[in-house]
Amino acid sequence: MPLKEQLETAMAHQVAGRLSDAEVIYRKILEDQPVQPDAIHLLGLVRAEQGRDDEAVSLMEKALSIFPQAAHFHHNIAGIYRRMGRLDEAESQFRQAIDLKPDYGEAYQGLAEMVKFAAGDPLITRIGEQLARDGLEDVLSSYFHFAAGKILDDVGEYGQAFRHFSEGNRLTHRNFDTAEFRRLVKDVLYVFSRELAQRTAGSGIDSDIPVFIVGMPRSGTTLIEQILASHSRVFGAGELNDMKLIAATAARVSVFKQTYPNCIPGLRKKDYQGLSQEYLNRLTAIAADPTVSRIIDKHPLNFQFVGLIYSLFPKARIIHTIRNPLDTCLSCFFQNFTKGQDYSFDLKTLAYFYNDYRRLMEHWETVYPGRMYSVRYEDVIADQQTETEKLLEFLGLEFEEACMEFHKTDRKVSTASFLQVRKPLYQTSQKRWMNYRDELQE
Repeated sequence: MPLKEQLETAMAHQVAGRLSDAEVIYRKILEDQPVQPDAIHLLGLVRAEQGRDDEAVSLMEKALSIFPQAAHFHHNIAGIYRRMGRLDEAESQFRQAIDLKPDYGEAYQGLAEMVKFAAGDPLITRIGEQLARDGLEDVLSSYFHFAAGKILDDVGEYGQAFRHFSEGNRLTHRNFDTAEFRRLVKDVLYVFSRELAQRTAGSGIDSDIPVFIVGMPRSGTTLIEQILASHSRVFGAGELNDMKLIAATAARVSVFKQTYPNCIPGLRKKDYQGLSQEYLNRLTAIAADPTVSRIIDKHPLNFQFVGLIYSLFPKARIIHTIRNPLDTCLSCFFQNFTKGQDYSFDLKTLAYFYNDYRRLMEHWETVYPGRMYSVRYEDVIADQQTETEKLLEFLGLEFEEACMEFHKTDRKVSTASFLQVRKPLYQTSQKRWMNYRDELQE
């Protein structure tokens, strides 16, 4: 098979998540051509998806040494450096990608997300020149608009920034079915009653290892995880999709052959035991550290599964992060999420989603009174010491000073808050919505 077809086949496997199949092909290519840069680089991306960042960087740096003119090599390694906290190297690689490919919209967005810009920065001029080109594809134009919005927000040109963010969101063509999500919420409210909570109490595994941080994206979930993961006995596993997978498994094993949440009343005690063990096995395999006694799953949208979590793990700690609603929603709207947050690309849709999230959280507080711990982002910013002590007490852990210096903790951060958790706490993200009062009237 020609090299091009081999690479295309492997990449199709990789995109579909069949990483081992992709790796077999890349290794076969490298047996025949040991310095084939694309195969080396793509194998590096496989390692990155497996969470083996050091190996990923080693491979990708090797590919760059062979083919330094490949702009996408620079862009992709910048993303790995960024989540590892190697921010200066990430910035340098984003800039090199742009120099090699002046229309590399995704690299402009990546760079804009990393840097605090001052008025007159030449990057905004370069972006304007790119947006003025004829025939620019929507997806490419969207990256440029998000980058321009971030730069103009930095320099206080809020009206222009909002126009760019709005256009960037529109050009993604991402849609979300608000009615379908509302039906899901109504079903969850109906199924997870107090009676069900009482009936399923003690059905799962009596483990206090799992910790969940839930809430809206951009509400402080990553910050809280970083503070807690700085403790010697806590491991931050990041945003896991495992609870969504457990809910799908529940639908298959339930005597009621329906999707979540309508499958839940058809689960038997043995089903709860099996689902609990499946999740716990996944979780402990990620940490792989016998000294750790708490492992955090900080997928914010697990707020849909609070009732299921308590049925599976009666001792689970669930932390609910809360931030000013307008700051939360504005921050979501200004973030070009790569996947999974399609509700955030339209302000009206975002408002409906936020209201449904609040309905669910109020329901959980009624069904499981006093079980969850709610922490306000603004309170953490105002008094980190007190709030950290309270969080650790909730987790049943002693205070450690390292939690106060969370920005020094060496761990990868893949979410949009990668920059915030590398610095001490700052105040500028509070009441940000007030800069956009006129734009948010509706």
